[in-house]
Amino acid sequence: MKFWLLILSLASTGCGLRHAATGVPTATPRATTAVRQSLAPTLESTDPKLRDAVLELAAVPGAASERRVAIEYRRLGVLDAASEHFAAAVKLEPKDAFSHDALARIWRDSGMPKIALDEARRAVSSAPKSAAAANTLGTVFQALGEFDEAKRWYNRAAALDPHAWYAVNNLCYAGILTREPYAVLTCRRALESAPDEDAQVTRNNLALAHAAAGELQEARQWFRHAAAKATAEYNYGIVMMSTHAYREAEAAFQSALLADPHSTLAATRAKQARLAALAEEHNYAGH
Repeated sequence: MKFWLLILSLASTGCGLRHAATGVPTATPRATTAVRQSLAPTLESTDPKLRDAVLELAAVPGAASERRVAIEYRRLGVLDAASEHFAAAVKLEPKDAFSHDALARIWRDSGMPKIALDEARRAVSSAPKSAAAANTLGTVFQALGEFDEAKRWYNRAAALDPHAWYAVNNLCYAGILTREPYAVLTCRRALESAPDEDAQVTRNNLALAHAAAGELQEARQWFRHAAAKATAEYNYGIVMMSTHAYREAEAAFQSALLADPHSTLAATRAKQARLAALAEEHNYAGH
């Protein structure tokens, strides 16, 4: 199995696509009516921000009020309601770039990037100088597997806003997935420009870039900078598995287990690495 196909097996340290604003929880936009009815009244009565937004919408109907309600539903993870209110906002203001962008993210994160593409394009058309909209369009193209287009829009976002570290980070990750030789340099740019609270994700991506380039010790170093020892060693073990260095992988997973004895994932991977190493050694001895 190739290295880049194993990236998604890493323990979570925030690699992958990054958004310009608050991320959208993954869910299907159209939840069942029963779920909606069971959740919404409770949320509207118990969450002060949502309650105030709903009251404002009732008192002052309009696109701005629809957006506010949608934002609060999105914050709470009720994406069917969020998408309905964002859609209501764009009906009232067809060039509402913020709502088009939000709808694009919801559809993309729900596994429907083809639908997201139309919304993302509308957002860019309505706000051609928005780095956030350009970045979202890039993430949609990436979800569709169109990496050249994704990189073009990430570059555009970075050009529109010198502080758009998230676009550079997405460019870094796309470079890793397509094994670009400049991925390490791009990932370093993302790390240098990212705010402190987002440094973890950029460090992890830099580790992945070094691993993809075959610079394994540098990868291990940056994994350790990105996360606690158990996660860092686990991720390094995954990288070693991808290069068929099974004994080194087993040692890394065992190190992760020492740091976190309750990690069933590390224990499972250690066993897999050990069995793979034994099989390889047996086959070698047989020849």
